Amino acid sequence: MLRLFLLLSLCAAPGFAQEIYKVVHKDGSVTYTDKPAVNAEPVELGPDNRMSLPPPAPVQPINRPPVSDKQPKPVIEVVNPKPEATVRNNAGNMTIAANVKRADKQGKFKLFINDQLVKEQSSAVFQLQGINRGAHTFYITHTDNTGKTLASTSPQTFYLHQASRLINN
Repeated sequence: MLRLFLLLSLCAAPGFAQEIYKVVHKDGSVTYTDKPAVNAEPVELGPDNRMSLPPPAPVQPINRPPVSDKQPKPVIEVVNPKPEATVRNNAGNMTIAANVKRADKQGKFKLFINDQLVKEQSSAVFQLQGINRGAHTFYITHTDNTGKTLASTSPQTFYLHQASRLINN
C-alpha cells in the first residue's frame, strides 16, 4: 500500500519548471538560456504563456464573370414548329426550321425525329415529306466539319394531324 501511495503522490505532484535567464551582451543583443551566466537575470514567466488565435474571418466568395472563349458558343433555336404544335397536312409534308445564333453557319445540321437521323444538310431549314400522323419528337444538332457537335436543341414534340379517310368529301 505504501508503494501505491508514494507512486500516486509522485504523479499528482505539480512539476516545477526550470529557471530561465536573460543575458544582455555588450553589443545589445539578448540571449535567453537555462544556464546561469555572468550578468544573467532570472525571467519570470506567467502562469500561461500560450496564445490563442482569433477565429478566422469568413471567406467571401469572389464573384468573377465567367471566362469566355474567343468565340461565343453557338445557340440553336427552333423557329417552326412551336413546341407541342399541331401540324395539319394530309400528305404529311411540313417544314422544320431553326435559327442559329452566335456562330458561323459552317458545318452540318442534322435533324433527328424519334431519335433517328432523318436529314443532314448545310441549312437549318428542313423540308419533310411523308411524315406519318401522330406525335413525333425531334431535335437538331449543329456539327463542324470534323463531326464535333457544336450545339443542339432540346427535344420538342409536334403532332401531325391528317383528316380521316373515312370522311366523304
